[in-house]
Amino acid sequence: MKLKRIVTGVVALAAALAVAGYAIIASLDVQQVADFAKAEVKAATGRDLTIAGPVALDVSLTPSIRLEDVRFANADWGSRPALATIRRLEVEVALLPLLTGEVVVRRLVAVEPDILLETNAEGIGNWEFEGTEADAPAPAGPADSAAVSLPDVQDFRIEGGVLRLVDAATGESLQLDVSEAVGSFPSGGGARRLRLAAAYNGNPFVVEGTYGGLPALLSGAPGPVDLTLEAGGATLTAKGMAGDLTGTMSAELAVTAAGDSLSGLSPWVGAELPAVGPYDFSGNVKIAGQDFDFSGIALKLAGSDLTGNLSVSLAGARPTLKGSLVSKLLDLDALSGPDAAAGSGGGSGAGGGPARVFPDTPLPLEALRAVDGQLKLDVERLRAGGLELEAVQTVVALKAGDLTLEPLSATLAGGSLGGRLALAASGPEPALALRLDGKDIDFGELLKQAAVTEDIGGPLELAVDLKGRGGSPHAIAATLDGHVQAVALDGTIDNRLLRVLSVGLGDLLGPLFGGSEATRLECFVSRFDIAGGEAESRALVFDTGAFAVSGRGGVDLGEEQVNLAFDTETSQPSLASLAVPFRVTGPLAAPRVSPDPVGAAVGVVGTVGDVAKTGGNIVGGAVDTVGGIIGTGPIIGQIGSDQTLCGEALAAIGRGAAASSPSSSGGQSSGGVADDVGKALKDAGEGIEQGIKRLFGN
Repeated sequence: MKLKRIVTGVVALAAALAVAGYAIIASLDVQQVADFAKAEVKAATGRDLTIAGPVALDVSLTPSIRLEDVRFANADWGSRPALATIRRLEVEVALLPLLTGEVVVRRLVAVEPDILLETNAEGIGNWEFEGTEADAPAPAGPADSAAVSLPDVQDFRIEGGVLRLVDAATGESLQLDVSEAVGSFPSGGGARRLRLAAAYNGNPFVVEGTYGGLPALLSGAPGPVDLTLEAGGATLTAKGMAGDLTGTMSAELAVTAAGDSLSGLSPWVGAELPAVGPYDFSGNVKIAGQDFDFSGIALKLAGSDLTGNLSVSLAGARPTLKGSLVSKLLDLDALSGPDAAAGSGGGSGAGGGPARVFPDTPLPLEALRAVDGQLKLDVERLRAGGLELEAVQTVVALKAGDLTLEPLSATLAGGSLGGRLALAASGPEPALALRLDGKDIDFGELLKQAAVTEDIGGPLELAVDLKGRGGSPHAIAATLDGHVQAVALDGTIDNRLLRVLSVGLGDLLGPLFGGSEATRLECFVSRFDIAGGEAESRALVFDTGAFAVSGRGGVDLGEEQVNLAFDTETSQPSLASLAVPFRVTGPLAAPRVSPDPVGAAVGVVGTVGDVAKTGGNIVGGAVDTVGGIIGTGPIIGQIGSDQTLCGEALAAIGRGAAASSPSSSGGQSSGGVADDVGKALKDAGEGIEQGIKRLFGN
């Protein structure tokens, strides 16, 4: 019986308070309500609230007020008089919760709200109020939390709203145009429904789903969230718990994203993304204040995939990223988009020629300077530049704009590849350093992957050591210092390719190579020393023992121009007249290969004769007969003598000494060479004429 009396007393007290509150509100007229609202806003912010239109008050247990043409003053320095204007505002508040200090808005309608949030050149926001009662510190106490708690808005509707954010210091501006925003509270309770149709800087999006209420979502303990966002051709979902998004954020969500092309998301990330896809992402995110942990990441994009974990912290001067990612296939060629090969930042060459190999596209230096991090990457297969690497492992470290990939290891065409890449962008001028060392690389497979040829095979050693400076690939290439070296010994070459390389030998090579399909490749040696973007060959030799190509010249990496001279030679003196020198010149992106028939005429005497006198020298300069591109003198030694081209080339790059000259080694003497020359000269005249005719199809 006592319990019944207590309950009855509580109910009676609540009813009495409700009646008292109703009586107070009912006693107020419309103008009193409007004046009260203006005074309270003025006291709290120091700014004027203007209600230019009519005011309507409906008194009931859920009293409501309707205001028209409402304006809230901007800061004195603001770009327009009003921070916010609303054509019509309707608010319906539950009366009973007010008696306990809780504000429950049953219904909120805002028609054409126009809100401008802006900062001045000093970074002060127009929403910051000075010289008001709001500046005075409030006494601490249990009532504080209730005083600052957000109202629980159950049903709301916004029609035709605009929200603008303007930063005067940077000139950056953002605009949100709201077509419709509707929230509803089910009559039976439970999660609230939400639908938002709007446009961000002119890019439309729609958000739909359920949430646990604005107090929890914006400033309270986590509540349930189940939302779907459609934007830029993508569908994103977030499901889990989230709360206090405007304070110490807390959330545990399962997120997904899927779409047909990344390019549709460009306006949302503030950068131009390539037109690649489709893509599919899933993972879990845990948010605690400024720390974000992503686990169970699974991304599929344009045939590539990534899995792993990442963490991001916003607590420092720059965001810090850490994590570990694994990929079965990372296809950088496909991920760069269909227009990447055209060199989107480089444009065409002079006179509408081919695009640059090294484009002028600025490197993303600001992005490198904006974040720190360390990422371990493990890729089973990596495709880049037409090549495929396997077992790629590296640690990507980024600190204040300085990027390193170290250690860097991979398998390339069956061989090992290791090295280090560093891009220092913390200073005023970025600096690049690249070192690569390769061993036992099947250069036949390498050339096949690069779509050059399938007709060469053998182990290749690679050594790259380069340094450059600049803010774009072209600027770096134009300042490179260092060297690029490749050595292949004891390989094979298909005779079909050899006939192409021999230019003027044509069908006469049949007897020379016999009926076999392949010829042994004694060596391929290439070394370019680079200084200030000018690459000059120290050694450039291709030798089968029976036939050889050797060259000298250079490549201007800044101007992207090639200027190389090559001579060919055979061990058959009777065929020497048809081993025609040739040149490789023109743009690096599309060089021209042209035989030099005049060089063939002089080459028989000049090349073989000089060998007889000097013992041969492949590193002394380019061929006189191609215009003296670099230096003077022959570039082909005598094939078949003890003084081998391979030995000279290896000695030139510091890989052992050249073989001794014939006169000092007991091998073929200069007299023997003269005999061979004499035998060759008899057929040289007719051979030269016929060889030149063959070159031009006669």
